[in-house]
Amino acid sequence: MSFEKKQKVMFVLCLVFGLWHFATQWTTTLLSFLQWDTEEVMTITDLGYIQAFGSLCNAFGALAAGQLADTLGAQSMFLLSAVFTAVYYSGISMARSWYSFFFLQVLRFGYQLDGTAEMYLATVTTESERTSALMRLTIPQAIAMFFGPIVGSKVAAWTSLRTSQFIVGFVLAGTMIPVVFFLLPTTHSIPRLASARLRPQDYWHMISKNSALKEGLLIRALLISAYVCYEMISRNFLLRNYMHNTNESAYVLLTMAGSLLAVQFIVMPIVQRRASPKRLLQVSLVGLFISYLSAAFANSFEQMLMITAVQTAAYAVAYAESSTQITTAVELTDLGKATGLASMVQWLTHFILPIYASQLVEHLHYTFAFYTSAALSVFLFAYISVYGKETPNRSGSLLPSLSATNY
Repeated sequence: MSFEKKQKVMFVLCLVFGLWHFATQWTTTLLSFLQWDTEEVMTITDLGYIQAFGSLCNAFGALAAGQLADTLGAQSMFLLSAVFTAVYYSGISMARSWYSFFFLQVLRFGYQLDGTAEMYLATVTTESERTSALMRLTIPQAIAMFFGPIVGSKVAAWTSLRTSQFIVGFVLAGTMIPVVFFLLPTTHSIPRLASARLRPQDYWHMISKNSALKEGLLIRALLISAYVCYEMISRNFLLRNYMHNTNESAYVLLTMAGSLLAVQFIVMPIVQRRASPKRLLQVSLVGLFISYLSAAFANSFEQMLMITAVQTAAYAVAYAESSTQITTAVELTDLGKATGLASMVQWLTHFILPIYASQLVEHLHYTFAFYTSAALSVFLFAYISVYGKETPNRSGSLLPSLSATNY
């Protein structure tokens, strides 16, 4: 692929990723307040069951999306994800009870953009470029984290919380679908993946015969497990007690955005020149351990903002490295199935851990969830240190710098 074609592909993918996360951050800003505004107040356990069921729907959707992406191409999956997610986001505005929030999670079957983006990116990058390219996607994500909460809060102030949430679904569909349909090159041509066929038995063969893929999936599972325990309690319990309005929710997202930009433009250029991928993953796990353990002792909104900044940066690096290992462990025609399998592992973790974390809060103490996250990070660090394989540095990237791009 020519350099100019690669520039266009990366620019459009960043635009799609930014539009998706713009709507997601808009929703995230309002969701906690919508969940408070129900006929009966929902407990942390109620929220845990909702999140668990939604994650189960995501897991089943990920398997189907992985097969379909190899068969139909990534463009079709982007469009399908946009439609499902737009309906889901607008539907949340009408939810006023636990049951309505619970059954709306069925629509998360089509919430598959992240996995599709990983698969699509893997078709236009080499292994040496992939981690850097995945980190570059954090730029539109950070921009979305800045503007999404601001727009969502302003629209809510001008209208109402529910009206603002209803509008975001139409914003997502009206912006993302035209961009994907008219601007994003199809995967069939870069390169053609249509030769792949819908063969569910391929998943078992991939797992049983591919040790590198198994290692990547194990790393992803442990990484996500630690993250879910932390995120479930920090977002739905701890920060919820500290936040009093949508502006403070926006501060959290703005902190995450600043952290992503800092790690992309300041930390990564320095660290990647001096550290191997294995060492980079180890450093990120140290950052995760510190943030998870510190969360157990935090007692103010400001302290949680500092912890959020460290956790966001470290998690972004670790997740990008795990994605690179998974996508480089399979043949090009199996990229969709590999990312679908990784998404399934991720969402099954989201299914189990929220129930575990909510039970800890209800019967013991919320700090045990943070201790669990810290312990999982230590275990993963030890596993990588003992069994992880050294690979060449991935510091170079042939992809264009998008730092000056305005959306």
